[in-house]
Amino acid sequence: MKTLLTKLAVAATLAAPLCATAQVSASGTFTNFSYTLMDLLPNDGIAPSLSIKPRNPNPLASFARADINQSGARTTRDINDDSSGALYSRPLDASLSVRQGAVTSTISGGNFQSLNFDAAASTTGSAGYDRSAVASTSMLIDEFVLSPGTQISFFADASGSVATSLPRTNRLNEDASIKATMRFDGMLPDWYPDVSATFSLTAPRFTSDPNLPFSQSGSERLSIMFQNTESSAANLKLSIGLWVSAASVDTTPSASPVPEPSTYAMLIGGLALVAGAARRKRAARA
Repeated sequence: MKTLLTKLAVAATLAAPLCATAQVSASGTFTNFSYTLMDLLPNDGIAPSLSIKPRNPNPLASFARADINQSGARTTRDINDDSSGALYSRPLDASLSVRQGAVTSTISGGNFQSLNFDAAASTTGSAGYDRSAVASTSMLIDEFVLSPGTQISFFADASGSVATSLPRTNRLNEDASIKATMRFDGMLPDWYPDVSATFSLTAPRFTSDPNLPFSQSGSERLSIMFQNTESSAANLKLSIGLWVSAASVDTTPSASPVPEPSTYAMLIGGLALVAGAARRKRAARA
């Protein structure tokens, strides 16, 4: 009996890594949108102004998306989009909560200044599975009309946090990240470097102490700027997006399967046939 208990204890110890789980999470907000105008040509008789003209009637203008994926299983997805063409047709939200994780993303606000983007994703890592959870929100405001000889600067506050938990008993690789972006759509930063701004946080794959949880939070005031130096109004497309992701990947090497007894029997039988054929061949030559 004592020997049996000892074997069970050893088996439980060896099985501990297979039972280990870890929580990975990421969340973020994007809010406090505003803009300022500056008159570049104060003597041209044109007052700085910004207006919003109606969008094209059909493009997908804004959406909230939630995805949870597990190896060997179909992706679970929830999408809520606004393709009506009406400005600020909100709120939008998408959310999922299943055994593998939870995701939520929302867009709210009645005008540009009150826009608010939220996204959160978390997943539980488990041996034998690769799991990921992604939440994203996006909006394209098509389009702002900027008066001639005017500089515009857009501002927004981005904040977020990422967290991983790395138990000493497993070999899960964990990733958590957040990204918030604001840009003038259709303009290349190569020739106009102030057309986009990004805030991002990423949990490191390796930390100074892998046995301790990792968490980090941060915030940043983003700004982008455009100068209309032409004598006619300029059309601007403003793209806003928030994306968060949490993932865990099991890197435990697959154990080599132990051959069944029948496999050994077939191998021995095959070797015997080869040896017999070799003996017969030598006898015929003699």
